[in-house]
Amino acid sequence: MPEEAVHIISSGTVRCARLLSEDGTVVVFKGQMADPTTQIAFRKIWSRHFSLNILDALDLDPADNIREFLTIKEGDFVSVGEQIAKREGRRKLSVTAKASGRFLGISANRLIFESDPVDIESRVAGFPGVVTDIVNNRGAYLETSGSYIKGLWGNGKCGQGILLSIDMEKNNGIFDLDSISVDLAGAVVFANTCTDANVLKTAAKMTPGGLIFGSLPSYLLPVAVSLPFPIIVTDWIGTGKISNPVHLTLGENIIKFAYLYSDNNASGKLIRPEIIIPQDEYIPEKENPLNHLGIGSQVRIIEGFYGGELGIVVDILPGNDENSDNTEIAPDQVKICIDEETYVTLPKNNVEVINLKS
Repeated sequence: MPEEAVHIISSGTVRCARLLSEDGTVVVFKGQMADPTTQIAFRKIWSRHFSLNILDALDLDPADNIREFLTIKEGDFVSVGEQIAKREGRRKLSVTAKASGRFLGISANRLIFESDPVDIESRVAGFPGVVTDIVNNRGAYLETSGSYIKGLWGNGKCGQGILLSIDMEKNNGIFDLDSISVDLAGAVVFANTCTDANVLKTAAKMTPGGLIFGSLPSYLLPVAVSLPFPIIVTDWIGTGKISNPVHLTLGENIIKFAYLYSDNNASGKLIRPEIIIPQDEYIPEKENPLNHLGIGSQVRIIEGFYGGELGIVVDILPGNDENSDNTEIAPDQVKICIDEETYVTLPKNNVEVINLKS
């Protein structure tokens, strides 16, 4: 086994980096509690542009200064239902966004937006922890207490489940067809190795949370990459037993919840995989009633460009209660701070509370 091929923390503080390969957008705060699916940072490009004519909707003359009626500014992101322009007076008129996009500016009396963002690269937490440090434009570091193994190779997938072991005294600890049972469903199972591609494909039918092998033959790596669940090799590429330090660390955490993190950067290069086993059981929040929403609430955005990202509510704006042939009823809005430079205003029904105040 190559020196330092495996990095192990049997028990203690686990600190993991979740960083982009190039500058992007960081969407978490220092001190924030993250769950395994929390997005840490992303890079996107815009694939489409569109324009919007608001002259008719606001009954304006082409000679009027459109900017005087806008409720957004260049660079703002708008979501469906968000107000983008209004006209005061005897007849109040309002225009709301019919599609999500970022406002670029005005050209020939039309509002220009960019939309349909395409993900280039993204980082998620992969385990429940606390954001302890922010790396500007790149990502963050997360910490928890427990056990940690940085392995040699992973297939680029993430997963989680109760940690189990096959019978290591049987068949030299090789993961074979006899190792596959209903207990595999949703579980993370470790073994010395696997030598048969059909066994891996059959295991996929049980939807495991992941597989951990001390070694794996090189001819099985393409098969492992094609499977939808994470496979992590801890020690070496080939066929052999799992190393004693890895076996001991995993064995001491049987029946605990294990998180497997295996990702790749924008160039497709696989990042060394991680196995994180928190000391304390993580219990996801089951109740997110909007009636607890208030200034200071931590929320997750449900849909739109920032869908799935976290922020803090800094203001609640009442909607437009008037209803006439020329006025749309606007829902209540919330202004959310995603990071120090990014504030978005969204319909209240496009967020869910994720951190209730006691």
